[in-house]
Amino acid sequence: MREEGQMTFPEFFQWAQDEVRRAIENHISDEDMLYALQGGKKLRPAMLLLSFKACGGDDERYSKALESAMGIELAHSASLIHDDIMDKDVERRGRPALHVLKGLGPAILIGHRMINIAFQISLDHGLKNARIFLDTWDETLAGQMKDIDFTEHLEEILRGENPTKLINEYFRIIEMKTASLFATACRAGAIEAGVSDELIDHMRKYGREVGMAYQLADDFVDLVEGKKEEGIILPLIRAYGKVDEKIIEEVEKGNFIKDAFQKNGMDLKALYREEIRRHIEKAKELASMDIIPDNEYKKLLLEAPSYIVNAMTESIGVVI
Repeated sequence: MREEGQMTFPEFFQWAQDEVRRAIENHISDEDMLYALQGGKKLRPAMLLLSFKACGGDDERYSKALESAMGIELAHSASLIHDDIMDKDVERRGRPALHVLKGLGPAILIGHRMINIAFQISLDHGLKNARIFLDTWDETLAGQMKDIDFTEHLEEILRGENPTKLINEYFRIIEMKTASLFATACRAGAIEAGVSDELIDHMRKYGREVGMAYQLADDFVDLVEGKKEEGIILPLIRAYGKVDEKIIEEVEKGNFIKDAFQKNGMDLKALYREEIRRHIEKAKELASMDIIPDNEYKKLLLEAPSYIVNAMTESIGVVI
C-alpha cells in the first residue's frame, strides 16, 4: 500500500480485494466453495477492512479483521447460491450457477456449510460479533420471507394508481437484503478495531447508506439498459409470494411501471437518481463527523460512496 496520505479509494479497494482473495485461498480448500467464491467485487469485505482502518485498527488486530472480512464474503456468496435457486437463475457472474453444476440439494448444502464457516468465524471473534451475524442473517431472510399480501399493491400499479407504495416497499427490501450486510461489514470492522460502542454504531449507519446507494445504482443501470424493467417488481413478488400468475404475466410484458409513474406525473429514473444522491450525501456526512479519527482512511470513507456508485453508472454514461 502507498504511504500515508497518498492512497485513493480505488487503490485501497484493489488492495483489499487481493487481501481477501489470498485469505480465501489460504483457508478454504473445498472446490465447490471456491467456485462459488470466485469472481465478484469483494466490496462488502473491502468495506469491513476500510472501516477497520478508519477506526484506527492496528497491525496486531488486523489478522482478525481480515478473517472477519472473509466471513462476510462467505455469507454473501452463500446467499447468492440460495437466491439463484429461488429465482431459478442459471448463471452467476457469467458462469453456470452452482445449482446448475451440482444440483439443487448439493448447492443448498454447500451454501449452508459456507454460512456455518462464516458463523464460526464470528463466534470465534466474540459474542458481540456472533450476535451481529445472527441479527443480520435474520434481517436478510426477513427480506425474503415477509408474510404479507403484495397482490393489492401490484393491482393498484396495474391500474396506474399510487406507484410510490410499490417503490417504498422496494426500498424496504433493499434495506433488509443489501444495506444490512453493508452495515454489518462496517460495524464488524469497527468492532475488530476495538473502538467504542458509539463509533461502532456510527459505522453501522455509514455502511447502511453505502449499501442503499450501491443497490439502487445497480438497479438503476438495469433500468436504463432496459434489462427487465420488472426487475423492480419480481423480487418483491418472490419476497411476498402471494401474487396471481396473471399479474406476473402483466409484469413481464414490460413498461407498465414507467407508464404508471408517468401517469402520476413522476419520472422513475429521476426518482432513482435523487434517492441515490440522498444516500451518497448522507454517507459522506457520516464519514466527515468528528467521531471518526482523523487519518488517511477517513478520507477514503468520503470517497467510497461516489466511487462505488459511479463505477457502475459509468457504463450508461451517467455520473451521480
